[in-house]
Amino acid sequence: MKLKSSILLFSLCCVLFLFSAETMSQEKETSGLSAEKPLLVRAVTCEGIKSHDPWNTAAVFSISTGNAFCFTSFDPVPQKTFIYHKWFHRDKLNAKIKLSLSPPRWATFSRIHLRESDKGPWRVEITDPDGNISDVLRFSITD
Repeated sequence: MKLKSSILLFSLCCVLFLFSAETMSQEKETSGLSAEKPLLVRAVTCEGIKSHDPWNTAAVFSISTGNAFCFTSFDPVPQKTFIYHKWFHRDKLNAKIKLSLSPPRWATFSRIHLRESDKGPWRVEITDPDGNISDVLRFSITD
């Protein structure tokens, strides 16, 4: 009887050990993923920034507005890092703007000054330091 009890106890300990090791491994992988990169929660183009928020979000801007803004918000931001806003006009890179992010969450923006020659299709690619694209925003500049 003692032998059966010992075997049963040993088997139970082995199962518990394997289960807890697998659970810890999954938790480590999950926490490692969330700790690596900031999570983009909002990205918009707008006419301006008021009280730290985008103002007058749009997909078409009149040249008379003078500026176009790209606003991005990240939550969480696990560690200090940076992103890029890459502004393309007619598929040609017009500006590459490096922006810092700090924990625990962060919002930032970039802008371009509009000129008569800027009419037409635009896009902003939001990328991490390795060039991985988080989002692409498309808009147009008109009269």
